[in-house]
Amino acid sequence: MPVGDWQFWIVSLIALVALVAVVRMVVPPSLWPKRFRRKARGKSTTLTVGGKPLGANDKADHTS
Repeated sequence: MPVGDWQFWIVSLIALVALVAVVRMVVPPSLWPKRFRRKARGKSTTLTVGGKPLGANDKADHTS
């Protein structure tokens, strides 16, 4: 192995990053230790009644 060559280390680093990416996609998150798990991303949504968004001070009108 040419450990004195800078190109060897660059290619090795790229290969290691690719290996980690593939392993993270294949192994389910439940098998990872807690400190290596990704945090769940939340998605904010708006509350709608009858297709109209509700505000903090609005009351729902259930008569259609």
